[in-house]
Amino acid sequence: MCGILGYFCTGNSSVDRELWQRLVALLGHRGPDDSTFWDGDRFFFGHRRLSIIDLSQGHQPMATADGALVVTFNGEIYNYIELRAELEGRGCRFLTQSDTEVLLHGYREWGVELPSKLLGMFAFAIADRRKLELFCARDRFGEKPFLYVEHPQGVAFASELKVLAALPATRREVNELALASYLCLNYVPGTDTLMRGVVRLQPGTWRLWSAGGSGRSGVYWRPPDPNGPDLQLSISEAVERLEPLIDASARLALRSDVPVGIFLSGGIDSSLIAESAARSGRLAAAYCLTFSEASYSEWPRAEQTARHLGLPLTEVRLGPEALDHFVEMAAHADDPLADSSALAVWTLSREVARHVKVVLSGDGGDELFGGYLTYQASLWHEAVTSRLPMGARRFLAHGGRSLPTSEGKVSATYKLRRFLRAASLAPSVAHFSWNGTWLPEEARTLVTPELRSAAAGALDRLAAAHRLPDRPSLRALQTADATEYLPNDILTKSDRMSMAHGLEVRSPFLDRELATFALRLPAGLKVTRWGVTKRVLRELATRKYNVAVGVGAKQGFSIPVHAWLRGRARPLVEDLLSPSSVSSIPFIDPRGVAGAVADHMAGRRSYGFELWGLAVLAAWHRTFVASPIAVPDGPRPRPLTL
Repeated sequence: MCGILGYFCTGNSSVDRELWQRLVALLGHRGPDDSTFWDGDRFFFGHRRLSIIDLSQGHQPMATADGALVVTFNGEIYNYIELRAELEGRGCRFLTQSDTEVLLHGYREWGVELPSKLLGMFAFAIADRRKLELFCARDRFGEKPFLYVEHPQGVAFASELKVLAALPATRREVNELALASYLCLNYVPGTDTLMRGVVRLQPGTWRLWSAGGSGRSGVYWRPPDPNGPDLQLSISEAVERLEPLIDASARLALRSDVPVGIFLSGGIDSSLIAESAARSGRLAAAYCLTFSEASYSEWPRAEQTARHLGLPLTEVRLGPEALDHFVEMAAHADDPLADSSALAVWTLSREVARHVKVVLSGDGGDELFGGYLTYQASLWHEAVTSRLPMGARRFLAHGGRSLPTSEGKVSATYKLRRFLRAASLAPSVAHFSWNGTWLPEEARTLVTPELRSAAAGALDRLAAAHRLPDRPSLRALQTADATEYLPNDILTKSDRMSMAHGLEVRSPFLDRELATFALRLPAGLKVTRWGVTKRVLRELATRKYNVAVGVGAKQGFSIPVHAWLRGRARPLVEDLLSPSSVSSIPFIDPRGVAGAVADHMAGRRSYGFELWGLAVLAAWHRTFVASPIAVPDGPRPRPLTL
């Protein structure tokens, strides 16, 4: 795992090599083991390395023997051994044992077809010095980040926004449509970022730029068509086919020249990955996050699982003192990320990075196998809205917004309130609202007049972008989540919070074959209206462990946001969301924010998650827009000569 950055001059200007060498240091947290760059012709590539495979020889940027192709790469290619054998059969001669070199020979042999052959998580750029072209690609689900900005004289790319924001040519301005979406969703959807002009390469795609400025894109992978036929399987048949897929994916994800641990939450997803990985004998240890508030902790179930597998289990404690790192955490998220569990992943990763460089996780299990309560809510919403006139639905929505809620961990009243307040929305739009915070009409009260229309239509735009009908199927909702919520919230959180501490997180559920199988399973093997989620995973877990582990209730990494914001974090929130602070953020109305802060602090309303998101936005604005990016002026990276 690494941090990458670079520039391709497509016009007549030259590369500011001094600046680009200094920018490499901005990604030091992603790769503490090596700092290097390559400077050639129209190109500049920088690299920070976290050594995982071929520790002695896998330095980057790396070139072919003739120097015609140069690559800088972030991620891991799990099937590099098999691809290497195939390429050697074609006459390719390798000089290292690294997965990076497979990309070079693979691109020479297969061109833009290369990404479709790769299994793993990756974001890379390849310079073709003879054709004067830059080829870039990103993995299927967006586990690894790739951001770029096109300037009149070239294209710049990086693993993180801070590099691109530090460029003089980048307009550090807020993208208003992205802001409207963020307020409703907790994250910025699509390929935009909150910084105008900075774009994310879409997962499952590649892009090729040529000298002269022309560029073209291609899609090398799409999830199965949600309108296509389901796999016709019984629950027993599905379990029999699923088990070897998980085993094969876990086995590939364990390829490493350093010890591998696992984030063990005690839930179904991580327990199944742990069981498959432990049978290989290559899993070193497990790590579990616990809370000072007992209702938030999963230690008893995680301990039971670890004992069953014979894994050493380390407890990592999270308390309100973690809020002292709030601003630092928000800055590492790049785009604002209002998912409060980011603080949990930040804290867990900081401790785990002291022991191992690589961990496995259960990320992707909820999206692929129907683990979120939002899928059950969608089934109930369909039943309710199809039978009630709009007037009755609006009455329910009003009642839901007025309903007092417990501030415990995902309490029953909290879930009921969130379900009812979306009663007047179309099912496709309601689904997105349940993972978000502010409803569109609420978000309108937080923004200035010129953005109110965009805020009101934020969820409708997202449903339209995914071509969802008013009453979408479960498969359609899962596919939308796997291509939107998963890359732009869950995997962004996992990458940024772990790599802030130089820790690599691998997600075996996101294997190509496993994910395709999961998305084609019938809805009845995943979710029922009567309380069962991830049905096929539960059945498999029950067979491997016992009923207690297999059907334990979902908890996740939720933190006590409501109480913490009234306690230790109150001075922080009142500073970040003060009228003077908020008034500096374009398109945000300080009066609407002040009202929400006052209501929450007085206990009149529970706006904990909503205020968390606004505080993240304010911290982001201070870091990336209101102040210049501080570019280190310390030791330079080591030059690599081709």
